[in-house]
Amino acid sequence: MGSETRQRSEHILIRVSPEEKEQIKNVADQCDLKVAPFLRELGLGYEPQSNLDAKAIEQLAQLHGDIGRVGGLLKLWLSKKSLKNYGESLNVPDLVTQILKLQKEIGEVAQRL
Repeated sequence: MGSETRQRSEHILIRVSPEEKEQIKNVADQCDLKVAPFLRELGLGYEPQSNLDAKAIEQLAQLHGDIGRVGGLLKLWLSKKSLKNYGESLNVPDLVTQILKLQKEIGEVAQRL
């Protein structure tokens, strides 16, 4: 079944509870690893890298873009260049509320890092 050139031929068996097995699998999934490579890396003193940081950074980038768009709308409204098209539909207090909400979300995501 295995390859003749396989370097890893020894097994280490341990007993875990079903809850422990599920928890180990979940943590391995967060590192984009299967359980065996995850446990091997831990046992050899390596720290598997979680992909959760990458997800948090992606979320921060999206929030940053949202703030930029809201800021652009506010700038457009304040410039009054297109007041006849947008002036009546823009509500500055609502835009400020959105900006503050997005800043709070960025702070929460940054704290998780």
